[in-house]
Parts: sequence; C-alpha cells; structure tokens
Amino acid sequence: MSAHSGRRAIDASLTASLVFVSIGGGLFLPLSLVFFVELTDIRLSVLGVLVGLAGFTSVPVPAVAGRLADRYGARRLVLVAQGIQALAFLGYAFARDPLSVFAVTVIMSIGGRLFWSTIFAALADHAQDGPRQQHWYAVANIARTAGIAAGGIITGIALTIPGTRVYLVLALLAAGCLAASVLLMLPVARSRAPVRIPGASPARGTVLRDVRFLGLLSTNVVFAISTLLLGLTVPVIIKTALDGPGWVSSVVLVGNALFISGFGVIGARQAGRRDPFAVLRTAAVAWAAGCALLAFAASSALPFAVAPLAAAVLAFSLAEILHAPTSVAIVSNTAPEANRGDYLAVWQYSFMAAEIGGPILFGTLFTLHHSAPFVVVLALNLVTIPALRILGGHAERAATVPGCSAPSC
Repeated sequence: MSAHSGRRAIDASLTASLVFVSIGGGLFLPLSLVFFVELTDIRLSVLGVLVGLAGFTSVPVPAVAGRLADRYGARRLVLVAQGIQALAFLGYAFARDPLSVFAVTVIMSIGGRLFWSTIFAALADHAQDGPRQQHWYAVANIARTAGIAAGGIITGIALTIPGTRVYLVLALLAAGCLAASVLLMLPVARSRAPVRIPGASPARGTVLRDVRFLGLLSTNVVFAISTLLLGLTVPVIIKTALDGPGWVSSVVLVGNALFISGFGVIGARQAGRRDPFAVLRTAAVAWAAGCALLAFAASSALPFAVAPLAAAVLAFSLAEILHAPTSVAIVSNTAPEANRGDYLAVWQYSFMAAEIGGPILFGTLFTLHHSAPFVVVLALNLVTIPALRILGGHAERAATVPGCSAPSC
C-alpha cells in the first residue's frame, strides 16, 4: 500500500470513528430521562435532579483534560473517553435504583466531556498543518450533527415499538457504537510528542493569563448559545407559539442537519481562504439574521411562519458551517504549541456555559414575549462583531512580532 493510500485509509478510519461516537451519543440524547422513567420506579422530579447533578460533576474535566493532553497526548485520552462512554451505556442497561442511575450518568457525563475536551487536539495532531486542521474540525462538526440526527431518528422509530425491551437494545447498540469507535481510532497515528523547552518548567495558568483568548472565549459563549438555539427553541415555537404539528419541528431540525452535513467541508474550505475573524463576523451576521426570522415566526400565525422558519434554517446552517471549524482553528493556531491541548480543552467551557445559560435565557424571556429571546440573542451577535474586529487586530499585531506568544502580546 502506498503512503498516500495508507493515509487515506487512516483518514477514513478516523472519520468512521467520529461518526460512531456521534451516533452513540445521538441514540441516547433524546432518552436521557425517558429511559429511566420507563425502566425504573424513580419519579421524574428525582431523575431530573440526578441527571442535573451528574452533569455538574464534569465541570472540572476540561481544565484537567487539557493539561493531561499536553503531557501524555490527546489521542490516548480520546480512547479513554470513548471506552468510558461505552461502559456507561452498558451500565444504563442495569441501573435501576437512584444510586446506580446517578453513577452511570456521572460516568457518561465525564466520558462525553473528556471526549469533546480532547478530540480537537487529537485532530490537530493528526492533521499536522493548518488547512488540514480546518478540514478535520469541519468533519468533526458534521459527524456530530449527522450522528445526533441519525441517533434521534433511530430512537424515534424505536419508541414506536411497544414494551421496554427496545430500551435495552438501544443501550447495547449505543455501547457497540462506542466500542467500534475505539477500534477505528486505534490506527490513527499517535499524538505529537509533548513540546519540551530545556530548563523551562511546565506553564501553569497560561490560558488564564491570555487576555486575547479569554476575549475570544467570551464571544464564543454567544456563538455557542446561537448554535443551540435552533434545536432548543423550534419545538417550543411550533407547539406553544404556533400550535402546529410536531412533525414540522422534525423537518426543520433534519433540514439543518442535512445542510451542515452536505456543505460543511465545502464551507470550511472556502472559509479557510479568508481572514478567520472576518469569517466569524459573517457567522455573527448570519445568526443575527436567523434570530430576526425566528422572532418574526414566533410572533405570527403558522401559515405566515413557514417561509421565515425555512429561511432561518438556511441562516443558522450557514453560521454553524462557518463558525465551527474556523473558531477551533483560531484557538489551535494561536495557542502556544506546548499548551495547545489546554487551550482547546478550556474552549469547551464556552459550550458548557451555553448549555447551562441557554435554556435559562430562553425559558425566562419566552414567557415575557415569544420573540424576546431571539431579539436578545440577535443583539448579542451584533455586539460580537466589533469585539471580533478588536481581537482580530490584536492577533494581526501579535503575528508581526517575532517570538510573540499568545499570553504575552
């Protein structure tokens, strides 16, 4: 086998590994509560508390994972994360009391957070150069979106089957997907060797001293909320504001997944030829336009909301196609090489903040007026545009200074 053919085979194995991880997660995303409601006697109110508390146990994971990735290699941690999730899915099939439910949910939360805290560093190690990094970040986003959509469809079909046996089958199927992802990740080249500077001690708190990175992290909280907004709000808009049939929500969300899956790599390739901060500003404009369309749809009647909803899907899809690979590429390319894993792991805190704050923001504002949450997120996206100009200007000035490191310039 030629070197080119061998590399293509490894690339295909890595892509398949990402798809299996995402399908495994997608299978259980809609069932995180319903699974235990059907198979245990635990009250829903108690289950909600258990699952919520389990999610908080993974909060420290990115901070720890980044340091470990820089020291021992990100690929090893990705394999560990995949294995942890596979074990958790197996545990789902046997958990029946509050303690065991809490335990397996904690394991799942930690495994998932560890995976997303280290996979981008592993992809950067695999890609080695800038253009291929952007490509692989796009592939990861596509796999995640398509996998969640596929898992949701499979789960939706399975829930039409009477009885509880189907839930156990889903748990075992998800565990099998994660086990397959481990095997497919094994051929991928080992991570880069940790960068060592003679006589220097490992940097501590480098990320927290990097003002530019913290500014970019803050803007990304807005973008992370925007990314979640479509899936979080469309079902509520359809049911509560428009009193429409549930299948409309499925059409909207599947359309979003299809656009991202179909055009994600092409969009990343085009975005890679432009100034990355300009690409993020374009994404902010697209999200602002999408929010305006959702605000109009949420405050109108169903027949008049169809066209704005369809246009909002296009706007949100374009924004995510531009944002996902570009933002991670900025972090990867501007971080000191010895601390790249730390930077990419801490980056996940912006998504964690969005996962916590997004539902609170939407739930609070939607009760005031159906269009209120979209107007607020629209305004937040507009605020990021001048902020990104400032951050982009700092990055350009830093690039002209020889030996300038991210935290010190």
